[in-house]
Amino acid sequence: MPSPSTDATGNATPEALVGSLAHTGADATAWILGAAGLLAASGIGAVAATRGRRTSSDENTQAGED
Repeated sequence: MPSPSTDATGNATPEALVGSLAHTGADATAWILGAAGLLAASGIGAVAATRGRRTSSDENTQAGED
C-alpha cells in the first residue's frame, strides 16, 4: 500500500492508486438475467393460460344456467 505524501500545507494526502479492481470470478450476470427473463415469460404464459381457461369455462357455465 502506498504511503501518504504531504502537500505544501503539511496535510497528508494518499497517493493515487493505479490498476484495476480484483476479479472475483462472478461473470454470471448474463446467465442470471437470462434465467430471470425465462422465469418471467413462463409466469406470464401460465397466467394467460389460466385466465383463458377461466374465461371460457365461465362463459360455458353461464350459458348453461339460462
